[in-house]
Amino acid sequence: MTGTLFTDVHVFDGTGREPFPAQVLVEGNRITAVAGHIPRDLTATARVFDGGGGTLLPGLVDAHTHLGFGSTVEHLSRRRDEPDEEKALLVAHAGRVLLDHGITSAYSGGNRLPGTEVAARKAFAEGWMPGPRLKAASWEGSAGMVEPGVYDFPGIDGRASDPESVARFVADMAGLGVDIVKLSLSGESAVVQGTSRIVQFTDEEVAAAAYTAEKHGVWLTAHAHAAESVKTAVRHGIRAVYHCTFADEEALDLLQAARDRIFVAPTPGIIHANLHEAGGEPEPGMEVEATRDAVCAVVPELVARGIRVVPGGDYGFAWNPVGRNLRDLELFVDWFGFTPAEALRAATGYGGQVMGMGEELGLVREGYLADLVLVDGDPLADIRILQDRDRLRVIMKDGVLHKATG
Repeated sequence: MTGTLFTDVHVFDGTGREPFPAQVLVEGNRITAVAGHIPRDLTATARVFDGGGGTLLPGLVDAHTHLGFGSTVEHLSRRRDEPDEEKALLVAHAGRVLLDHGITSAYSGGNRLPGTEVAARKAFAEGWMPGPRLKAASWEGSAGMVEPGVYDFPGIDGRASDPESVARFVADMAGLGVDIVKLSLSGESAVVQGTSRIVQFTDEEVAAAAYTAEKHGVWLTAHAHAAESVKTAVRHGIRAVYHCTFADEEALDLLQAARDRIFVAPTPGIIHANLHEAGGEPEPGMEVEATRDAVCAVVPELVARGIRVVPGGDYGFAWNPVGRNLRDLELFVDWFGFTPAEALRAATGYGGQVMGMGEELGLVREGYLADLVLVDGDPLADIRILQDRDRLRVIMKDGVLHKATG
């Protein structure tokens, strides 16, 4: 038996247009035909999945997840001090949980032990461990370049940092083999009260990071709530901006001018979890409601300006575990006014682009990589069904079936 044929499906192709009835043929790791009817001589030896009128999607992409933070829907932990060996296993476990939930690609939001993601990326790509296509990330460089995972967020005054130390951090992380180096250009009020509005790095330091990243062939991601941190990120060519919460008109103008090269992940998932599921962590008064109100105002502005907004809600915390990722799509609809089709385009077509693979990933199209999810039902009628893993009948990554039912 060679190849896989999907019949009686409505194809959401990742562009945002209306689903259309079709058959889809996969051979090897590529989609080789998308048509109303594929000739029998091309499909005679294929394994056939009768979609029963369900929806065939491109594999979903999460643009901000933390595989090493220790919690999934199957394993909840508030610990952050696991031994290194256990952290490596947690990364592998979280990768499998992502794939179980139809997320076939992940753009990492940072890892205290970046070598674990580099190793997981290799294992997932070679297929001997189940997990998504992965862009591995560094730990988050914070003000003063202190110990990994320690967030003092002192601002730019009175700390031991300089352009040379920031450049060295980027080079060291690149030397470990990561794809992405992440800098916390603002603080985080959910960790240290009030610091989301405080800039953490000087312009010269970010310029040094950008120069070094280009030299070593890695991407930069910015954790940036404060308006000035967003502006600094855009001015220095940072590729992905997380949060973008308090962006002002000048920041929006800069983002609009850079819309062909930049992505924004506003992370509604963690905000929702902080509001409703954190159980006192973060503490009250840490700007959680202000963050929600600000991001709900800024995201429609981003969309109106043609900026690519992608899902990825900081999943991995005990109160926001990996496996809950597709709640972001529901929040894109409920909070930001996306249509379900727009939310799905953000997670598929734009997702392939944020992975740097837009010419071959994120669409159901001939010649594209066969990352596919067959859904029992119509997520354009109810985007929430994607959060029910039992409704995901087939999950395929790189032409290989991870899950197949019916």
